[in-house]
Amino acid sequence: MEAHTGTAGLCTPKAEWDEEGGSLRAELLPDADGPDAAVTSFRTLAWVGFGASGGISSVDVHDIPVHVSDRIPRVEGDDVIGRGVVDTQWLWVPFSTEPTARRHSGTADVEITVTGAGLARVTLAFLGEPSEG
Repeated sequence: MEAHTGTAGLCTPKAEWDEEGGSLRAELLPDADGPDAAVTSFRTLAWVGFGASGGISSVDVHDIPVHVSDRIPRVEGDDVIGRGVVDTQWLWVPFSTEPTARRHSGTADVEITVTGAGLARVTLAFLGEPSEG
């Protein structure tokens, strides 16, 4: 399968990490709750990367459903910050150019929202204690 990416749209992408709850919410596009939003939930392996500064550097989600990856449009150019990059059903969303210094990983309940404009929201909640590496 050829890699393809989704657009960041008209808002500044942001990700919020809840250390105590082991959960993440990433808003990538406006209108994630709009009338054309399609929400898919599943459980899979995921990780949240953090830079040396402590900020979220990226989110990785394995084994996303094909019907989700097929709805994430391509993006041309080098500006991938806040955009969903899909390759062989693996979703990667970078939030900075800072290298990942540590990460939380494990099995998570994932919810992905896709609109006509692309990947709009990613939320995940780790089951139990995520491993840190």
